[in-house]
Amino acid sequence: MSQVPPPSAADFPPPSLDAWRRLVEKDLKGKPFSTLQSSLEGGLSLQPLYTPQDAPSPVEPPGVAPYVRGTHPLGHTEGGWTVCQEYAGTDVATTAAALRDDLERGAQGVWVLLDAPHGVDVKDQAAMERLLAHVPLERTPVHLEPARDVLTPASLLLQVAEALRVPRTALRGSLGIDPIGAMARAGAAKVDVAGTLARAAPIVTSLLKEAPGLRALLVSSRAWADAGATPVQELAWAIATGVEYLRELERAGVSAGDAGRSMQFALSVGGQFFPEIARLRAARLLWSKVVAASGGPPEAQAMVLHARTASATKTKRDPWVNILRATSESFAAVIGGADSVSTSPFDEPLGASDEQGRRLARNTQLILRDESSLNRVADPAGGSYYLEQLTGEIARAAWAELQRIESLGGMTRALVQGDVARVLAETVAARDKAVRSRRLPMVGVSEFPHLGETPVHREPHPTPVSVAVAEGGFAPLRPVRMAEAFESLRDASDRHLGLSGTRPRAFMVSLGTVAEHTVRSMWVTNALAVGGIETVEQRDFPDAAHAAQAFVAAGTPLAIISGPDTLYPDQVPALAQALKARGARAVAVAGRPGDHEAAFRAAGVDLFISAGADLFQLLKTLHTHLGVA
Repeated sequence: MSQVPPPSAADFPPPSLDAWRRLVEKDLKGKPFSTLQSSLEGGLSLQPLYTPQDAPSPVEPPGVAPYVRGTHPLGHTEGGWTVCQEYAGTDVATTAAALRDDLERGAQGVWVLLDAPHGVDVKDQAAMERLLAHVPLERTPVHLEPARDVLTPASLLLQVAEALRVPRTALRGSLGIDPIGAMARAGAAKVDVAGTLARAAPIVTSLLKEAPGLRALLVSSRAWADAGATPVQELAWAIATGVEYLRELERAGVSAGDAGRSMQFALSVGGQFFPEIARLRAARLLWSKVVAASGGPPEAQAMVLHARTASATKTKRDPWVNILRATSESFAAVIGGADSVSTSPFDEPLGASDEQGRRLARNTQLILRDESSLNRVADPAGGSYYLEQLTGEIARAAWAELQRIESLGGMTRALVQGDVARVLAETVAARDKAVRSRRLPMVGVSEFPHLGETPVHREPHPTPVSVAVAEGGFAPLRPVRMAEAFESLRDASDRHLGLSGTRPRAFMVSLGTVAEHTVRSMWVTNALAVGGIETVEQRDFPDAAHAAQAFVAAGTPLAIISGPDTLYPDQVPALAQALKARGARAVAVAGRPGDHEAAFRAAGVDLFISAGADLFQLLKTLHTHLGVA
């Protein structure tokens, strides 16, 4: 038996980035190294490898300015983040009952959207008392988010606490005074942000003395996130809103330190897991820098951060997948260090959520905390070369956008002048293009659709009332969901099914052996199902005439030819001619035609279905051929 000791790591030369890159480029076989990079919205990109040289570990521990690693020295290890359920039903009694049930079953805080059509309709103290009848104010954080009147609900909550003889020192949460956020959601001709904040200044001052656990001001990014802002834009505009609030409160006699201690931020968390973690860390960094530059002390620089799962990423089709989306987004929010988290119910896009939807949302966080133990480590993202570098990149990108907004005169001016709407329109158009081409896939909608799914029915949300835009005003920012375009095709398919008794159908001719055509034919079947189109497949036919006869028996005006590229030059022209001769209104070929496009089109091929194309427009064209309204 050999007595030579095994080699140790010290016996090998230290690895170098250049050596690794040479090996990678060799494996790429001529492809550029950039093919390994992933692009993010806003011009950022993710590298395939990060090293200590990219992002040395931060010097500051958790709980120390600039708070990249969290605002508490021990993170969430002392009790976890606050599980905060969100409520948006219009009926006070129904919402009050939901509050009671959820607090009894694990929710720790409540976040109430106010003002119809989507929020709870609370007009006076009596309504607020009914809403909070089952909420123990002395130990439950209550957060308000009004959509229009941002001052009245604050006074109503304080009046209810006084009537119930709950001392103000025991109150926790936020009053939701957010005039810029309300302006973005409701639209306005003349926006008196400065006047609103001047009237809020005495509330800020009194609460700092009497109710230090209750924050008067809210900076909610809901309006930007729901309207399609990129993560960087959402972060930059939230910080820009906070800057304007600091500035206006200072004019009203409130110091930067007091204003910073009176503000709560609420950000949406989308589907890009690691970038969203980095963005929450960048948010604390930027806000610390802003308050410090304004003269605020370190303790006032700590951002109180609430995170909600994004609405734009959720789907009406196959809504059960929303459970997975919300779980990933909640996970990112916790790892990113949010102080409180709201997980949206899976049925949120469909209408008013029921008890099942709220229970699954609530239990998602309870499982993350009590079974996955995400609260056991302070700043679990700290020290990751990838996340530390990405945090810095997102912070720099958001800071550049913040400077651009400041050059326009601040967030209010950017809204009123239409700059925000213009930027959002460009962003939504670019994202919609990525969704339509499936470069940004959505499971259950643009990928792996389930035509036979059992619909989930909920009472639909009230239709928003259109707002007339006066001269000098602007329209409210319209919420959008990424899945809307493809969902409209599925809706059209459902209507066709209801009227005719069958879904729109396409006849597919599969060329070659099963091994040769299965992958492409399955791809085509799934692509057509995205538009609610069923596929009738024909294989093993002796010649074009027999395939055309089977097409007639299928009774559909649309034919698809699918198979290996090697068989296309010899078989596609004859098939296309035979299909057109037997009444095919349109003939499509799966795959790119290459040099054969002219010959195929001359034979009668109308369309080509391939990866990377605008699938939405293609399916819309097929709907036209199939007579789908």
